Amino acid sequence: MNSKNSRLFLAMSLFITGIGIQDLYAQAIEINGFYGWQLNGKAKLYDGDFIMQNAPNYGGKLAIGLSTTTFVEMSYMRSDSEGYFKSYYSSVEFGEPIQYSSNYITVGVLQEVNLGKIRPFGTFGMGTVIWAPKDYSGTKWQFQFTLGAGFKIWLTDNIGLRAQGSMMMPLVVNGLGFGCGIGSGVSCGGAVYTRITPFQGEFSGGIILRIPNI
Repeated sequence: MNSKNSRLFLAMSLFITGIGIQDLYAQAIEINGFYGWQLNGKAKLYDGDFIMQNAPNYGGKLAIGLSTTTFVEMSYMRSDSEGYFKSYYSSVEFGEPIQYSSNYITVGVLQEVNLGKIRPFGTFGMGTVIWAPKDYSGTKWQFQFTLGAGFKIWLTDNIGLRAQGSMMMPLVVNGLGFGCGIGSGVSCGGAVYTRITPFQGEFSGGIILRIPNI
């Protein structure tokens, strides 16, 4: 990850976590382990596509209550898969398979609706994804956004089930632009050009342990 993305993710994590810690005395903590299936899609490269196979995923989430229905959530999700490079300029359909893991680290907000034992929710988060080839040829870090929705079913006051689906959107920064013009006055503007690659999805479920604060 470049230094700009590293600083942004660290600052965001510290800010959101600081808010959550400030309110810990009033709310609960939820711990969720999950297992599911990841739709990995393909990454568009300069001279071809890297086509990734769908594969299982697994990980854990830690949610800190800001209120009875709003949480700051930190999560880690991993998927081990393999992919094939398909060149735009070759008649060969696939290259040699490359085994890799994707590692999503996300900090965000979860907002749920209290319907009693069943609680639908939506999530929004951002963070980083680490692509790690199994041959240790080098890792790649990307900034990413995640959107999700699902529901919780509470079996008791402290134990429940959670199911959700998410869309993961890694971003590639292609460049920066800045310019000025003279018309009726002097105006300047700037822009950051990005693209999403690859667009991924996942479906998962698991058990929640709720720790009420004392």
